[in-house]
Amino acid sequence: MKSLKKTLRECRLRTHEKIRAWLKPRMESIGIRFRLAARIRLANRIAGKHPRRTFGCVVGLLLVALAGNIAFTSLYAGSHQDKPDVSMIASLAPVFDGFHKIHAGKTVQRNTLQELADKGVAIKRELDSLIRIPVKTHADSIRIIRQYNRLEVIVKSLKNQR
Repeated sequence: MKSLKKTLRECRLRTHEKIRAWLKPRMESIGIRFRLAARIRLANRIAGKHPRRTFGCVVGLLLVALAGNIAFTSLYAGSHQDKPDVSMIASLAPVFDGFHKIHAGKTVQRNTLQELADKGVAIKRELDSLIRIPVKTHADSIRIIRQYNRLEVIVKSLKNQR
């Protein structure tokens, strides 16, 4: 059986190959139409001859792009004060209330099971002490039977819950 990771990787690879097969002829036609290969060779030759100038141009363009981005962001942030959409959060409130109710119910169930288990342990100890009595009265025997029945009910209840 294949692992989920391997299956996802294979699906991504197939998708990538399909996109590449679709995109390759289009990119080749654009490259031929605009003679990109020749222009790239020419740009590389010029950059090789003038490395300082190329470095200066690249750094200058990056700084202009950074300044433009900062200016655009500050102008846009100043004109539009975006307020958070509280209605979306308010619509999730019933979901969280449901989660809280489920959690509270589980807590109550867990506490009830713990109390039931504690009662069972107490009854078992009492039964052990009653059984150790060498001479039992009729009342002791009746009490042993009743406690044993109670212990059986608790054990069945605990088995049904888990």
